[in-house]
Amino acid sequence: MSYGIPYRGSKNTIAKRIIDLLPRADTFVDLFAGGCAMTHCAIGSGKYRNFIANDIGDAPQLFANAIAGKYRDERRWISREDFIALKDSDPYIRLCWSFGNGGGQYLYSKEIEPWKRALHYARVFGDRGELLKFGIVSDGSYSDIVAHLDQYKEKYIRWYWENKMNTPAELVPQIEDTETEIAKTKEELRQYLCDALRASGLTQAEVGRRLGTQMQGHYFGRSQWEFPTEEHYNRMREFMPLKPYAEVYGYLSQLITLGRLKSMRSLEKLENLQRKEREQSAQNLQGLRPKIQLLQGDYRSVPTPPDCVIYCDPPYKDTAGYGIDFDHEAFYRWALQQTAPIFISEYQMPDDFVCVAEIDRVSNASGTGAKRVTERLFIPRHQYTQQPTIRQLTLF
Repeated sequence: MSYGIPYRGSKNTIAKRIIDLLPRADTFVDLFAGGCAMTHCAIGSGKYRNFIANDIGDAPQLFANAIAGKYRDERRWISREDFIALKDSDPYIRLCWSFGNGGGQYLYSKEIEPWKRALHYARVFGDRGELLKFGIVSDGSYSDIVAHLDQYKEKYIRWYWENKMNTPAELVPQIEDTETEIAKTKEELRQYLCDALRASGLTQAEVGRRLGTQMQGHYFGRSQWEFPTEEHYNRMREFMPLKPYAEVYGYLSQLITLGRLKSMRSLEKLENLQRKEREQSAQNLQGLRPKIQLLQGDYRSVPTPPDCVIYCDPPYKDTAGYGIDFDHEAFYRWALQQTAPIFISEYQMPDDFVCVAEIDRVSNASGTGAKRVTERLFIPRHQYTQQPTIRQLTLF
């Protein structure tokens, strides 16, 4: 189940687990709504009749537009130029067509944009002309792309080099030079992993057991060598001296001409998964007509009805945040003054608050690659002490 709209730092993957913990009330108040994943999940939970979604940005309006069916027939291809021109005025383009749904950079690199455009035209419009420009005869379907991946990739790379970078005469030697550099870099990365393994004092088998996989031979050996997946690499960092994933793997990707094309199979799988999630989310949103009040302003100005539950997902302290100068101390003081049940997602909070739940998840919000984090749900200590129904929610 996918909740809300694409949004950096979304609680989509853990929304249901949080909502299940919250008490019933007449009104659900989502003070830092972002992409409205929590509001969406609360709507489907049946625990609330009314909803207030507030954020300083306009993502909640995008959510409301989706509920109203505004994007039901959305099929446009948004180019890099379109994105730059429209992102400041159209939240759909800014959030759904930006890298990591961060609203800043365009979704695709310059090298891969023509390929993605061709797939969009083939799959959405039934127009195969863009693929034919690359010498590719295909319907653009996922199954066909995977079945002929190497063949299509080679044709696209040659088209890109000839049309975007070099003359045909320069093409072959530059590709050969690039492949030589890639092989050299792969060996350097393999050796880097082996050095970290030795420093950890572990064996390959022990690493495999900790990861719950049999891939250790591919990570440390020369035969069929592979760089660890981002998930495995970040788990290996817990017991091996390794630098951040983006820093290390970025070294390889920078040396690969059209590096993202090298991972086309993974990108296609991810794109297919994300497409299914977007379709499922759109289906879930269609037909919803909840009593929802959308606000755009400071959390302190949001009305809190008598019978309500307040949920807060503010910018986390001591993290990169969202480029917002957020006063955490003022927020703590405000939260302690609330009489309605108030639940706050954070990593850590002062002693005036009690942690009632911990949820492990993988986060991509940092901008430095995925990492495993422990989300915590807090309430003011005085509410925990004075309200037995809230004490019953604790997982400890």
